[in-house]
Amino acid sequence: MLVKSMTRALFITLGFEEKFAVRALTRHGLDKHDKIILITGTRIEKVDRAIGFISEFISKYYGDEVKLRVEEVPVHDICIAASLIRKLIVEEAKNVDQVIVNLSGGMRVIIAAVIIALRLINIQNITIELETEDSSTLVQIPIEAIKIQEHQIGPEKSEILKILTDRDDYLTVGEIAKAVGKDESTVRRHLARLRNAKLIEVKKLKPLTVKATQIAKIFI
Repeated sequence: MLVKSMTRALFITLGFEEKFAVRALTRHGLDKHDKIILITGTRIEKVDRAIGFISEFISKYYGDEVKLRVEEVPVHDICIAASLIRKLIVEEAKNVDQVIVNLSGGMRVIIAAVIIALRLINIQNITIELETEDSSTLVQIPIEAIKIQEHQIGPEKSEILKILTDRDDYLTVGEIAKAVGKDESTVRRHLARLRNAKLIEVKKLKPLTVKATQIAKIFI
């Protein structure tokens, strides 16, 4: 029985240097039918040189089985840039199993436009990553951290998150209610919203026992 390989779309913000893009391609590896989308600003000689290097790298190691697309995005208007990038991601993410977004290179305005675009789309299996300037660390950004809006949290939910992150362990709804001085039904409603926002994880339902996720720290 043949096992279908997982297809991916890898979006890479690109500037004058190809090193971050090449490292991303090497780190993830490429398979047949994967798609590479380079997002860049105005194409000048240095940018074209980096694109040429990446194109040759793909051809040399992966042949013509991997699709390469270069998208030039105007940088004079962040709203136009974000709109174009949103449409690009939606289009290229169709019929793939995973989306990877690498924000290690390129112009800051392009990176900002990508983040805005990601807030406006709903893709389940997505990885957002960036390397530090010295390439010593690779950081992954949870999509939930980008999409959550502060007004969805509020002071009471923030207080619950602070208690959970301070304890750094699972607590029952009763323990949380006692800590915040609220009745359990109120706390349950708050926990339901926090769970939907992926700011807590549930260990069991009876009694309801929860723990803060890593991204919960952003809101305390």
